Amino acid sequence: MAKLLLLYGLLIGYLLVDVFILIPADIPFFNEIVNPAIWVVMCGIAFWLGKNDSLRITEKNDKFQSLLIVLIIYIICYFALGLIFGFQRTPYSKDFLSILSNLWIFGGIIVFQEFMRNAMIRANKKSFLNFALITIIFILLNVNYNSFMDNFETFKDGFIYISSVIIPLVVTQAILTYLSFIGGMKFPIIYRLFLVIPELIIPIIPNLDWFAIAIVGVMLPIATFVYLNYIHIRKTERLSKRASKRFSPIVYIPVFVVIVLAAGFVMGLFKYQPIAVLSGSMSPTFNRGDAVVVRKLDDGEKQRLERGDIIQYQSGSKYVVHRIVEITNDENGNIQYITKGDHNNTNDSKAVSVDQIVGKVSFVIPYIGYPSVWLSGAI
Repeated sequence: MAKLLLLYGLLIGYLLVDVFILIPADIPFFNEIVNPAIWVVMCGIAFWLGKNDSLRITEKNDKFQSLLIVLIIYIICYFALGLIFGFQRTPYSKDFLSILSNLWIFGGIIVFQEFMRNAMIRANKKSFLNFALITIIFILLNVNYNSFMDNFETFKDGFIYISSVIIPLVVTQAILTYLSFIGGMKFPIIYRLFLVIPELIIPIIPNLDWFAIAIVGVMLPIATFVYLNYIHIRKTERLSKRASKRFSPIVYIPVFVVIVLAAGFVMGLFKYQPIAVLSGSMSPTFNRGDAVVVRKLDDGEKQRLERGDIIQYQSGSKYVVHRIVEITNDENGNIQYITKGDHNNTNDSKAVSVDQIVGKVSFVIPYIGYPSVWLSGAI
């Protein structure tokens, strides 16, 4: 217990010094030399304290192969998302020396952190409380405190930051602790390197929005846990056929499929997309808090819209869902639509061009848009 408390003291002390002294001081070559040197010293102390500790790991090769399968599938799916969202250039230089430097800065810290995590697990390998505290400490260690407060300037910024960064970070650190327990320090190191290295060595990566980043950041750790936990239990415990089926990842496939399809539906990856109604301008056809399902239109369909159709169109940075009340032409003979909210007394101030139109409302789902209404009100 004394060894474990000392390891906790080392990490908590480092965290406090880092946040309140090292980061504000902006020390030259901090990431390249100073920070790795501190971690080397802490790892040396951890090695000396835990040289007699061991962690019994069974069927390590099978588990490692299973982990690689999950990560390779993730990389394939991740870059496949670029075909939907497009690609963007990575922010890191790709010359040879820069790649080596970045690999040292990021890869080195990954190795040092996972060495410390595994040393703490070996010091008390049967305590769930210890695993939970380890996860919390490493969550705090991996928060970017340089720009932390900048992410909370508005409620919207804070919500996006928590959804796309903090929640995935919490879930990821939990799975890293679990991987270290069932496979030693090599498992979480490989897991983290698969997440980091593509951005360091590949010039382009998928340009995901915050919602997609949040979904991927949560789904990957959960899928990894479901599959590796099944392999771990199957290899280490004698289970009946019925019990084995209960832990089988096949049981969870329908759940993952539903989640992925639902996320794609919300993100508008399909022909139809749900839109929360934030105002009462179309009452009583549909009301604030309802959701309308919009069918996306091609250019030909946009020009064949009729009076009475309810459309979604873009007006500046906003999207409007109103009814077509008149069809006209501009000075060049191009079709324009005059729109109006059913509850409004006047038409919308500007005619809607074909280029502004997103789609046509297909049907209404009452009430399910209220979470977006409440969030929008808070923002």
